[in-house]
Amino acid sequence: KDRFSSDTVHRGQDEVIQRSPDHHSMTPSRVGSDPTMCCDHHCTVLILDEHLQRFPFESMPMFDKKAVTRVPSLPFLLASLNEMKSRGLSHELPGVHPHKVKCVIDPECNLTETALNIGPALDAIAKKNDCTWESVIGAKPSLDFMTKSISEQDGLLLYCGHGGGEMVISRKNIEDMMVVSSNHDSLQFQRGCKSAVVLMGCSSGKLQSVNTPRENPSGSFYEILYEPEGIALSYIVAGAPCVVGNLWDVTDRDIDRYCLTLMENFFGDCEDAGSSKQSPSLAKCVADARSACKLRYIVGSAPVCYGIPVVRYR
Repeated sequence: KDRFSSDTVHRGQDEVIQRSPDHHSMTPSRVGSDPTMCCDHHCTVLILDEHLQRFPFESMPMFDKKAVTRVPSLPFLLASLNEMKSRGLSHELPGVHPHKVKCVIDPECNLTETALNIGPALDAIAKKNDCTWESVIGAKPSLDFMTKSISEQDGLLLYCGHGGGEMVISRKNIEDMMVVSSNHDSLQFQRGCKSAVVLMGCSSGKLQSVNTPRENPSGSFYEILYEPEGIALSYIVAGAPCVVGNLWDVTDRDIDRYCLTLMENFFGDCEDAGSSKQSPSLAKCVADARSACKLRYIVGSAPVCYGIPVVRYR
């Protein structure tokens, strides 16, 4: 946060507001006119404090079927948008090319049903997009595979396993992808993680302070001394434009249904590349896929989206 002066924040705020006609959502001015992109119109951005971030606000009726993302702070959001602009990207928003998808399914080899159901279904979705997704199923992927997967521009990594995938790539490995270099009197930050990340494991999107008690049966209030952290934040701090994760533990069958619906909605309408029909962003797909769960609120409310709305490139 120390890197941002008040003038930088104010300039960034003015830029974001100008791009937002109703001052409540991000609406890129040229997305609708770019035939290579497909996205929904609006996205609500939540900036929640250490006490509120644990609640699934995205499942409130006012946000039903609407694209919602979370960011740690306004300066973080503005810095991410400015970084995109400085890269000279040809698109208004970060996105995913269907042929740049990598999948890690059941790396601990103890979710047999997930591997049997998810693997063939993902192959079918990839085939509809005239591509083949590189997948590691029932085995632990190498660190080199994971690093290359999350450092690919316009890519997406799907993880279906336990937790946030810390056993295949640690938070330290992820955060080490952010390189700090000195340039005269200033520090330059280069963030090496460029792929969107979808983590379908239990509590993969949960943020928790290091001083949070492991057990609190009385439900008594306790002071949070440190900011909540988690692997989802590690990814977006390292440069991932968007991370999807679960706020709490989920059941495997229901989250598998959710995952397949999410991927089908995001990649499922690319048959006609010349079509003017807009398909939803990843954040919108996160909201739409909740209805696929039998436990609509116990499981369906767990997935949330962190970062900037990510679109699908044709």
